[in-house]
Amino acid sequence: MSHIIPFPARRSDRHGTVHVFGDRIEGFTVSHESASGDSWGGAIGPFDRGQDAIAAAYALNRDEYGGQCDVFICDAARTDACPDVGFATYPGEF
Repeated sequence: MSHIIPFPARRSDRHGTVHVFGDRIEGFTVSHESASGDSWGGAIGPFDRGQDAIAAAYALNRDEYGGQCDVFICDAARTDACPDVGFATYPGEF
């Protein structure tokens, strides 16, 4: 038996993506990328904790873009915010 997991669809071709990127050493930063990918908004941060950067990204999406943007969270921010939550693994996977 198998399961098909679809990639999520973009919310809109007219709205961009709010990104959380960085690491614990230099800090985490939040910025908006246009839908075309040709331009970036100003950077917010750096934040010391991934959790704070993630919260700022969702607040930016809500307050400035009406919740219409996708939000991308880098693995370093996710791991910093939730260190005990990782990707699911099953016996025999590598």
